[in-house]
Amino acid sequence: MIILECRNISKTFGEGEAQVQALSDINLSIEKGEFTAIVGASGSGKSTLLHILGGIERPSSGTALVDGTDLGSLNETQAAIFRRRKVGLIYQFYNLIPMLNVERNILMPLLLDKRKPNKEFFGEIVASLGIRDKLQAMPFELSGGQQQRVAIARSLIYRPQLLLADEPTGNLDRRNSRDIIDRLKLSNRSTGQTIIVITHDDAVALQADRIITLEDGRIVSDERRR
Repeated sequence: MIILECRNISKTFGEGEAQVQALSDINLSIEKGEFTAIVGASGSGKSTLLHILGGIERPSSGTALVDGTDLGSLNETQAAIFRRRKVGLIYQFYNLIPMLNVERNILMPLLLDKRKPNKEFFGEIVASLGIRDKLQAMPFELSGGQQQRVAIARSLIYRPQLLLADEPTGNLDRRNSRDIIDRLKLSNRSTGQTIIVITHDDAVALQADRIITLEDGRIVSDERRR
């Protein structure tokens, strides 16, 4: 079953002589439950593609479908609600809310949606990520690895069908990077969650079922490894 599809996606930034072609005619489909890595040099269009798949950016042309929904048909409010319910986002720089403690940061997507958290599931997530003893801590009191674990917990708490991670290990050491990828793989295997990871780290990419390589805004390789 296809959960994500790109049809002739192109994206340009700027105008005239300053115009930059970030993506050119991207056609791509992702099956439900796949763990996919998107790799490429800096400026290849990786993050732009991820932002389009998450409904953060709109393509200049073409269509992006997530679970049958045309993201381009949503206004900003609808797109925000769709992300909050269907798509988990993990960033390289964590994007935690500095004035909220760890527990509130994790629960924020549910609180915004006026949904009650499942206490058992919450406990499982924070235990598996090793942050159960940090729930009352503020983000500035955490290490980089701990902040990334909080960001992952926040992206998992509402059980999104699709999880998008933009360089989730980019600021972490090797040990923390391995732990983060192991947790994403566990979520993928145990719940069938579809995961797409943008990475420049070959060791991370090799953990994926599929590796897609971008170059100058185009897909130049699509390798299924499992």
